Amino acid sequence: MNQPTAISSTSRSTGRWGLLFVALVLFVAVAGAFWQRSQAKAATSDKANEAPVTLEFNSTDIATVEVKALARSISISGSLQPVMQSVVKAAVAGEVLRLAVREGDTVRRGDVIAEIATTDLRSRLDAAIADQEERRARLAVARNNRNTNESLLVQKFISKNAFDQMQGNYEAAEAAVRWADAQVTLARKALADAVVRAPIAGQVAKRQVNAGERVSVDAPLVTLVDLARLELEVTVPVSDVPEIHIGQAVQFAVDGFGTRPFVGRVDRINPQTEAAARAIKLFIAVPNPDASLKGGMFAQGGVMLSLAAPTPVLPTSAVFEEAGQSYVFAIEGGKLAKVAVSTGMKDESTGLTAVTSGLQPGAQVVRIRMASLKAGTPAVLRMVAKS
Repeated sequence: MNQPTAISSTSRSTGRWGLLFVALVLFVAVAGAFWQRSQAKAATSDKANEAPVTLEFNSTDIATVEVKALARSISISGSLQPVMQSVVKAAVAGEVLRLAVREGDTVRRGDVIAEIATTDLRSRLDAAIADQEERRARLAVARNNRNTNESLLVQKFISKNAFDQMQGNYEAAEAAVRWADAQVTLARKALADAVVRAPIAGQVAKRQVNAGERVSVDAPLVTLVDLARLELEVTVPVSDVPEIHIGQAVQFAVDGFGTRPFVGRVDRINPQTEAAARAIKLFIAVPNPDASLKGGMFAQGGVMLSLAAPTPVLPTSAVFEEAGQSYVFAIEGGKLAKVAVSTGMKDESTGLTAVTSGLQPGAQVVRIRMASLKAGTPAVLRMVAKS
C-alpha cells in the first residue's frame, strides 16, 4: 500500500522542476529581446543626433572661372642635350703629365687641357731629322752625278743606258728625301699633339683620366659641352606631323624650375618614321644664354598648333564626369552644389579646360578631388587673414 504513494510524490517533484526550467528559459529570451531592442533604439537615436561634417576649403582649393585663349598643342617630353659637345681624346700615346681642368671648369677654344710626356716623341723627331739630313746628302750626290753624266752624254762619252741609270738613282734619292720630310712633319705634329687643347669653348662635363696615368692613342681625356644652345629630342604621333613645321613655337617646363616657362622652336623633323612606335622624332632648338639649363634635364611641354578665341576656362581637375555628363562642385548657400557644365577644348600644357556652358566668368568651383565631395554636404570657404 505504501509503494504507489512514493511514486506519486516523485512525479510531482519532477514536474515542478520542469516548470521552473521552462519559466527560466522564457525569462532569458524576453530579457534578450528587450536588450536588443533598447540597443537598436539607442543606435537609431545616436545616428539621428549625429551632425553632418562640414567641409572647409582654403582659397587654394577653389578655382575661379577666367576668360583665356587656350592653345591647341601636342604634349611632348624628353631630355635636353647640348648641341655642341666634344670628347677630347689623346692623339698620341704616353703618360699624362698634367691635366689642367676639372669638371665644371669653363674653357675657351685653344686652352690647354692636358700635357702628355714627350721624351719618346722628341727621340722620334730627332731620328726623323737625322734620317732626313742623310737622305738629302744622298740626293745632293745623286744630283751631281746626274749633271756630270748629262754633259758626258752630250759629248757621247757614255751611253744612253748609263745615263738613264744615273737619272734613276737621282729620282730615287729625291723620293727618299720627300719620304724623310713627311716623317719629320709627322714627328713634329706628334710632339705638338702632346699638348692637348680644347677644340670648342664650353664647360668640362666629365674627366676620364688623372695625371700620372698612361693613355693610348684615341683614349678619351675629358668631355666638353657648350650650354649656349641646347636641343630637345622628342617623339610625336605620325598623325600630328602634318600640322608641325620648322620654326613652330614650343613651350615647356623643366624639373626644378617650378612654373618658370621655357621656349624653343622646332629646328628639324626626322624624315623617317619609327616603325615600332609609329612616331616621328622632332629636334627642338632651345636657346640657353644664361646657361641655367643643363644637359640631361627632363622637360615637359607642348608644341603649339593653334590659338583659340578667348573663352571661359577652369582647371581640368575641377571637372568630373558621370554617365557622359560633365559637372563641377560649387559652394552655394553653405552647401556643395553639383553644377552641370559643357566643356570644350583642353590645353594639357596648362591644365585648363574650356567651359562652353553652365558657368559664367567669375564663378568659383572646387578644384581639388576628394572622396567626400557630394551634393548637399555643408561646406564653407575659410578665409586666411593677411598679415
